[in-house]
Amino acid sequence: MMERRCKVCVTGGAGYIGSLLVKKLLEKGYPVHATLRNLKDESKVSFLRGFPHANTRLVLFEADIYKPDDFGLQFKVVSLSFMLPLPFYIKLILSLRA
Repeated sequence: MMERRCKVCVTGGAGYIGSLLVKKLLEKGYPVHATLRNLKDESKVSFLRGFPHANTRLVLFEADIYKPDDFGLQFKVVSLSFMLPLPFYIKLILSLRA
């Protein structure tokens, strides 16, 4: 029987740490939703699509970390999220302190 894995979202999927995480999750059998600022950036899209199992386990979403309204669907259908872009956390922390 095949083991079922939870869906995972990685924001900043094309960044250095994000892409390493996406690759490792795909290798471990997880379905991954990854966000990119621009899906028309073929160098980043093709880089991620080149990972093993990306054709069956990877879904890419366009979302800009500076536009919170861009984030929605990719988080509603996953069990675990890795939010990697640092500016989001800095802005969130500063807003909580105000």
